[in-house]
Amino acid sequence: MKSSNRNDIVLKASFGGQTRDIDGTRYSSSGGYATAISKQFILEKGVVVGVRYSSDFSKSEYAIAETIEELEQFRTSKYIQAEKGGIYQTIRNIKRKKILFIGLPCEVSALYNYWGRNTDNLYSISLVCHGPTTPKVQNLFASKLKENNNSQIKYFSVRYKESGWKPYYIYADFENGKHHQELFKGSSYEIAFQYLKRPSCSSCRYKLGDQEFGLVSDLTLGDFHAVEKNMLQYSPWGVSQASVQSEKGEYLIDLARRQCNVEFIPEKYITKYNYAFHHPVAQKTGRESFKRILLREGLDCAAKSLLVQIPTCYINAKRRIISFLYNVKSYLISK
Repeated sequence: MKSSNRNDIVLKASFGGQTRDIDGTRYSSSGGYATAISKQFILEKGVVVGVRYSSDFSKSEYAIAETIEELEQFRTSKYIQAEKGGIYQTIRNIKRKKILFIGLPCEVSALYNYWGRNTDNLYSISLVCHGPTTPKVQNLFASKLKENNNSQIKYFSVRYKESGWKPYYIYADFENGKHHQELFKGSSYEIAFQYLKRPSCSSCRYKLGDQEFGLVSDLTLGDFHAVEKNMLQYSPWGVSQASVQSEKGEYLIDLARRQCNVEFIPEKYITKYNYAFHHPVAQKTGRESFKRILLREGLDCAAKSLLVQIPTCYINAKRRIISFLYNVKSYLISK
């Protein structure tokens, strides 16, 4: 889809930080900026459009929040493509209220293309996007959890924080009181996320620096992966990165300042360790083979297949060799 005809979008400045409320940061994917901005937006008589899990956690979907309580359903990352369900038509019919739309860059662009030029009451936040995976992954993973625990899920996250921002954990609470927790890295969910991204995402042009498509929202939010412990933005529980791209974006970051620490990020840091902000993520070799195994034998079998295991063993061996050579070099230099 061609980019919306917005000529007011330019990267103005970037900021990083987290909510001053530690729980607000702890229960968010990174630093809690999206939730903090959304809360202030609603307090100023606006409505917020975002993505939630369905009631059975088998998929994700767009919804509208008009109260702060309703915002909780949007918290934490969803790594699957969300169902639109006519959301563009619905929000276009909202009258006399400010609207904040939070979504992936291509979805923000689609909204502006649908909306037209009269966007005075429309504000937008796009998320740094690595490419969502198919909803079937969520469906299969959630179904397996329910089966193994003999209960329905009442809470689910792929970015749960056990004792800090990283590593990420998958976490689920069940109605019967049971819990499930596992590392996201190396899980069947994470492997499927890497292999089953939407094919068009590998050529995505809604990226910083693309002259024809590029950035389309008022504000872009993501993780400040380049943060260091001695920086003002740092927190062990997570750090958001926000890039302001319009006057409305400046308004949104001002909303964040009411609840968050907001510190300037020099330009050299905004793309460091944030590859997906400025480049699409390449499609993994073997996508179609992985998909066939998943459809025929299930998610766990696909994740444990030789298609996945052989490249993983090669990468791990390469890392160990590099680490060994680095240690040898350091030892020889110290002599």
